[in-house]
Amino acid sequence: MLPIKKIYIDTRFKSSDSRSDSDFKIDLPTTLLMPEDTGFYIDDVCIPHTWYTVETGRNDKLHISFNASDAVVTIPEGNYTILSLGTAIATAMNLQLHPTTINFTSEYIAIKNSFKITLVTTTNRFQIFTDVQLKAMNSAAVGSSINSLIKNYKSKGDNNLPFVSGFIDMIPRRNLYLCCSGLGNFNTVTLNGNRNVVKKIPVNADPGDMIFDQTVTGMDYLDCSGQTLSRISFQLTDAYGNVINLHENHFSFSIVFSRVQDGT
Repeated sequence: MLPIKKIYIDTRFKSSDSRSDSDFKIDLPTTLLMPEDTGFYIDDVCIPHTWYTVETGRNDKLHISFNASDAVVTIPEGNYTILSLGTAIATAMNLQLHPTTINFTSEYIAIKNSFKITLVTTTNRFQIFTDVQLKAMNSAAVGSSINSLIKNYKSKGDNNLPFVSGFIDMIPRRNLYLCCSGLGNFNTVTLNGNRNVVKKIPVNADPGDMIFDQTVTGMDYLDCSGQTLSRISFQLTDAYGNVINLHENHFSFSIVFSRVQDGT
């Protein structure tokens, strides 16, 4: 017989030594010993979409060259439209290079879902370095550049031509990954080598709304046979393993247990 059928998890009840609502530990009120042939799955997921399009330290940097002088530009964190993102980038570039002079303007290209950064004076020249160039330069922007959001993958060179972004998706995180230590037998794997993912959660809500994910059929069990459950650690991450910043908002889900045989 199972010692428990379902555990309701709410990050408001995380342990005092938890780092955040997306990197936390849960202390169960009693120790549970799971029998052999026991499986579990994650259900009733409810997550607020409260992370930003641009976040400090994750994707808020541009490394640019202007008239052969380099500078690392910081974009203020927050949620943006494509129009406001282009404006924020042009404004940050102007402030970083010459606070009293407008060197760059931004134009929204609705038909291509992109924006264009243009020099005011065509005798100047500039470029925005790609991630490949940043690594070769050992730039301070490595690991926190905005290039993946604005689709800056091909260098335009150091010239007076405009920079044109790619097709911009303002919800670049397609899925969230609930990772767990202390529950499961590491029998899943992601393409970046993570072995402790217990749930992939589609981002099906816009910023400010609530992400809901419920299991249609409880057949996709993960094995937890013979495990002793007392303290369980969880992380909510993106596809690269970066912990999601929910900005002090809590989320909840359920762990459902069942006896299974032969992995079915």
